[in-house]
Amino acid sequence: MKESKTYRKQLRLYRETKLKVERTTHKEKSRLLKKEVDFYTKILNDIRQSYGLTEYGLHAFIKKYQQNVKKHIDSNTSQKIASTVWKAMKMVLFQGKKAHFKKYGSLTSLEGKTNKSGIRFKNNEIHWNGLVLPVLIRKKDLFVEESLACHKIKYCRLVKKGIRGKDTYYVQLVMDGIPPVKRINSTGGFRHKETPPNRVGIDIGTSTVAVSSETEVWIQPLAPKIPQLDKEKRRLLRKLDRSRRSNNPNNFHPDGIVKRGIQLTWTRSNHYLKTLYQVKELYRKRSVYVKEQHSQLANRILSCGDEVYVETMNFKALAKRTKETKKNQKGKFQRKMRFGKSIGSYAPARLVDIIHQKLTYTHNQIHKVNTRTFKASQYNHVTDSYQKKKLHQRWTWIGKHLVQRDLYSAFLLMNSEMNVQQTNRELCFQTFQRFVALHNQEMERLKQNKEKLPSSIGIKKSR
Repeated sequence: MKESKTYRKQLRLYRETKLKVERTTHKEKSRLLKKEVDFYTKILNDIRQSYGLTEYGLHAFIKKYQQNVKKHIDSNTSQKIASTVWKAMKMVLFQGKKAHFKKYGSLTSLEGKTNKSGIRFKNNEIHWNGLVLPVLIRKKDLFVEESLACHKIKYCRLVKKGIRGKDTYYVQLVMDGIPPVKRINSTGGFRHKETPPNRVGIDIGTSTVAVSSETEVWIQPLAPKIPQLDKEKRRLLRKLDRSRRSNNPNNFHPDGIVKRGIQLTWTRSNHYLKTLYQVKELYRKRSVYVKEQHSQLANRILSCGDEVYVETMNFKALAKRTKETKKNQKGKFQRKMRFGKSIGSYAPARLVDIIHQKLTYTHNQIHKVNTRTFKASQYNHVTDSYQKKKLHQRWTWIGKHLVQRDLYSAFLLMNSEMNVQQTNRELCFQTFQRFVALHNQEMERLKQNKEKLPSSIGIKKSR
């Protein structure tokens, strides 16, 4: 399709017309140009469909390959694989992104389209192409019992996870409706309090989160109870590198650099694979701990209110290396690395996704404010002015009060306008005294706390 002259010509006209729409200010001309864009869009869609580049086109394409392995893969499962491929194709065609290919052996999940054929869950068993697999369910799990009793199973998903060097298989039941409220198994009471209809502002950093609401103000590290596995990970990675070099000496130059521009064949010994599984286990442990801590943190945030405001943060851009080469006050070159390590360790974007997912259960959504117009870290509602602050400045004067910078940003987010473009200054004046009282209580708690705090919070403790 991309080699077609007709497609390239229509795509060029589509892009040129769309650029004119963005640049024109005349209403009537803009309306006509938008009609022209719709015309070229229809032509491009017709060309794409003529080449079979649709989801159902991929279903037809995979059908002949599914016939070769129909004893193991049913038609519904193969179509779901094709649908997953189509999602990647849409990102390439319509968003200009790159496709990511799965390596051999890295496909860890399969799912069906319905619970009536293919992969089916029935009587606590999985039935699939003649296989009958018993499912182990935790005893006296009220959440599972209530889910199976009150909700219909839409389809099943089989997931393979490597845990402690062994493959463990799980079945995920995708069900309709809203999940039941979690209960305490021993008493049957609700595990979490009902979310009050209050405003909550959260300022998420690369390793900390600050929360401000009408009843609580607090700041804490992201995932504070995660075990520090970096030392063990570095040791295992060095062991992998030594094994790789000793088993493949012809793939390296005399100075130790990997050869480029030629097809290389890599030999993996049994000891190498054993060490590789140990590294994967460390990554799995960290991921599980982070998700568990974020879920607990999300529950605490939602216990303050269901109207959550947060800044739109591009964590992917923060993780990239800086392009500029700078020197510090002593004349030494600064590191080009930014926040990639802390973002990879603490996954702040995952916390936002968990909060959004929990809010959808109550038909709410997280409010993402415009970072460029809001400028929470620069605004002062008392003077109604903006002032840039350096990264090491963790405290700021607001009127006669010295407040922590991240907590004050969360306070401004809590008092956001409904258009999420800027904060509501009048609302800030109404709630500021209450915020200062709760802020001072939190600072006293942190100073008396014996646990080590990140330097980004701005509290230094004497040893």
